[in-house]
Amino acid sequence: MAIPVPDSPPTAARERVTFPDLVRIHFRWRHAVREDSGVGEAEQARLAELYHDALARFESEHGELINAYWCADVESAVALTAGKPNTGWLRRLLAVSPRFHRVSDWATKDEPDIARALHDCDELAVRACEVLRGRSRRITVQLVMTAACHLLSLIDARGENPPQAHKAAVAAEQRALAGLRRDYRDAANGDAQLVYFGGMVIGIALLAWLYVIAHSVLRGEGVEERTIIGCLVGGALGAVVSVIARINSGTFALDFDVARGYTLFLGALRPVIGSIFGLLAYFMLTSGFVDIFKLPAEDTLQRFYFLCVIAFAAGFSERWAQDTLTGGLTGRGAIKGGVAGKPGAAKPPAQRAPVGADSDPAAD
Repeated sequence: MAIPVPDSPPTAARERVTFPDLVRIHFRWRHAVREDSGVGEAEQARLAELYHDALARFESEHGELINAYWCADVESAVALTAGKPNTGWLRRLLAVSPRFHRVSDWATKDEPDIARALHDCDELAVRACEVLRGRSRRITVQLVMTAACHLLSLIDARGENPPQAHKAAVAAEQRALAGLRRDYRDAANGDAQLVYFGGMVIGIALLAWLYVIAHSVLRGEGVEERTIIGCLVGGALGAVVSVIARINSGTFALDFDVARGYTLFLGALRPVIGSIFGLLAYFMLTSGFVDIFKLPAEDTLQRFYFLCVIAFAAGFSERWAQDTLTGGLTGRGAIKGGVAGKPGAAKPPAQRAPVGADSDPAAD
């Protein structure tokens, strides 16, 4: 069978070679070197030169081609490139490595299940390259490439396997992709948690600077500056400990598909919000706005510790702090001496709302 040969190299008319161009040139070159192709040696040599020139141009932009699967009878393939391209210092700096490439529309036109599975491979590879970093990204993209190669091999062997075996193999690959997607989510959530924790460190550094300023501003007659600073610190520490506890228990989930800067910003806000709730708890209790505790005497170390613990609880459980404030606004929390109908029966905070029953820290 004679293979049509282009009159001029497609790479000569433009600077870059896309993956579909590379697949098309490779398909013609590989069929030309067959014994029954009917293409002479001169044309075979020219096609080989075209392919290697296109491959060099493609690798100069996308990185080295480290793995590829080329379909035997259609112009379809999947490939994986790695390394930084050689064109321009800015492109080398911003390049993503590795990167998944696919052209399979001709091969999957009669295989909708495989087409959907390959589309899932595209989506998962894009997400992994943009969200994950380091080892997790390399592992995920390599597994995506393995799944895509297997799916295209099922198309090449479509006439050799019984229909039931073919469907079972496709279903098994779909299950493998579902498991890989779960692993990606776990890895992406862990990466987002690291960014979020880094944001909390930035927030704490900002608060430390504000605490120094507040310590000098709050000096004055009748102002418990030491206790106020302690409540600010206690609220921030409560917020940080709340996040650490949820990470340790595996219940801290973040939106990992957003930009890392946004996750960093949310992390920086977390100790700030904890400090605000800690300070608010101090003002609510000392002003009598919410009277659910019997405060120790002023200018005592016991009072300082007591209010710092309450501030820590407010930062640790923002829901508890919000419920306490709401109770003061509605009058339910402003009961002198204890619970209504039971004078003198002080109500501990755990009976009002569990301190540990916090909502998702990322959503607070």
